[in-house]
Amino acid sequence: MALAVILALGSALAYGVSDFLGGTAAARLRVIPTTILSYVTATVALTILILVTGGVWSGAVLLWGSVAGVAAVVGFVTFYAAMAIGPMSLVSPLIAVLGSAVPVVAAVAFGERLSLWAWVGIVFALAGAVLISSQPKGGGGRMTIRAAVLSVIAGVSLGTSVIALDRAPADSGSLAAFVEILVGLVLLALVAVAGLLIAGLGRALRHLGGTDVIEGNRRANIVAALASGVLLAAANAGILAALQTGSLAIVSVLVGLYPLATLLLARIVGGERMTRLQLTGAGLAIAASAVLGFALGGAA
Repeated sequence: MALAVILALGSALAYGVSDFLGGTAAARLRVIPTTILSYVTATVALTILILVTGGVWSGAVLLWGSVAGVAAVVGFVTFYAAMAIGPMSLVSPLIAVLGSAVPVVAAVAFGERLSLWAWVGIVFALAGAVLISSQPKGGGGRMTIRAAVLSVIAGVSLGTSVIALDRAPADSGSLAAFVEILVGLVLLALVAVAGLLIAGLGRALRHLGGTDVIEGNRRANIVAALASGVLLAAANAGILAALQTGSLAIVSVLVGLYPLATLLLARIVGGERMTRLQLTGAGLAIAASAVLGFALGGAA
């Protein structure tokens, strides 16, 4: 199996576990504080990685890392906004498929040529991502125009962040990932400050700080948020390495399978049941990994 496939799947695993830990912590600490904690840890982890592995700074690194950082934060905020107004059974799959499909379209536009087997694997991966992200219909609900617009913005933004990382110079190592996280941290801090100013200090602290959290749970959730940041750093560094050694289209769809790891953890830790559609999606994800590994291995 090609190295790019292994790196992309490793990144998907790290993203998925990071999302699970971050989501668990956010349920108690609130989204913004949890994400800031995660980004701070990711910044520290990537700083250590850069000191060890090095990389060449350039204007292109700053440009594309910043674009990736802005796009990722916009995608993150609109993702949660879309999920909040639902329905999740429609919003989540739409974001998942757009987040993977946008880099595929960009790869084709940039002149990438893929084999028939690679296209088969991409179709499997996209279908798997949609099914894995599907949610049981709990009382129905229609997709409003606002939810659809937010979902499209989220999916396109998350896909754009991957494209931006792909444009970073190959000799930059993990520097673009560091810039992405640092820019995201600054933007999130500004959002938090703006929230405090607009909502009022007392009300914002109650909303952002989660004052109703039991002290013991609070410590555990802080640890979860910090661990989420370490995994986020590993995922970003992994996807950069995968993009530097493989196809943008293939790497993006494999990384887009990260909800599978989140779903499996929810099943193992939280006892949540997987639907038949989600199990089918998991099967397609495994098939996609094998097919894409075969496609890249044959092209090597």
